[in-house]
Amino acid sequence: MKAGSLLSIAKVFAKSKKVKILLVGAQLGYLGYTYLKNRNQNKAEITQE
Repeated sequence: MKAGSLLSIAKVFAKSKKVKILLVGAQLGYLGYTYLKNRNQNKAEITQE
């Protein structure tokens, strides 16, 4: 399972509002990290061609 999926499942089972907000923030942070990582890899592939 991917980390994003695990965070969304954990968000469903969380009871506290603060925990849900924390998990949503972690999920957005992870999505931003993967987006930037993929974007940098694509730039590297383009410059190698």
